[in-house]
Amino acid sequence: MEQRKILIIEDDTELADVIARKLENAGFATLSTTDGLEGVRLVDSEELDLILLDLSLPDVDGIDVLRYLRQRTALPIIIISGRTEEAERVVGLELGADDYLAKPFGLNELLARVRVVLRRAQGAMVDAGLSEVLANREEEQPSPPPAPPAEVLSAMDIEMDIPARRVWVGGKEVTLTRTEFLILQTLLENQGKVVSHKMLLQAAWGDETEDTHLVEVHMANLRAKVEDDPRNPQRIQTVRGFGYRLG
Repeated sequence: MEQRKILIIEDDTELADVIARKLENAGFATLSTTDGLEGVRLVDSEELDLILLDLSLPDVDGIDVLRYLRQRTALPIIIISGRTEEAERVVGLELGADDYLAKPFGLNELLARVRVVLRRAQGAMVDAGLSEVLANREEEQPSPPPAPPAEVLSAMDIEMDIPARRVWVGGKEVTLTRTEFLILQTLLENQGKVVSHKMLLQAAWGDETEDTHLVEVHMANLRAKVEDDPRNPQRIQTVRGFGYRLG
């Protein structure tokens, strides 16, 4: 099974080393840098699966790094920061971070969150033994029939190719995080109907959390990408007290 690779962008070299050892002992490959601009270069040049991003970097603010990365990649990003204020967390999530872990944190908690985010983002199995069992079963069984044609959803000048994980708005392709994609997919599948906060929470996070505030945060980020004027949304309507409706 190929190792998943994690980039650690952290100015505290001792902490970065400790995190790297923990992740490597758990079977991950790691890269580390203390420099935000070098981190961006590594994202462009390396095949990565997840980014751990500190916000207090020596050369550039981590929020600016996050904003820049979100314009270029849908890779899952977990913020690890000493900034514990709620406003900082909200800004980080609004800009597309998949999780926010405040320092000091336990290494076991960090490892658990990494696994959860990777599981959400890639649908990958954490247990390599189970993966091998399933692979062996697939070899024993006849080849499956050809895959059906790509499923495409469209409404309100939005087009979504689900298998390809691509979205166009007004003919222009937009880059969504996995969470934004799942929220938009659920709205498209229920076009014209009111979709509750809990239904969107279940679609994007499953049973991992009951915090419906996460939906509001990611909805704001999604609207910034699919609405002409996010402050006056025309495609995704808020139905106060119930949820959201597309169309």
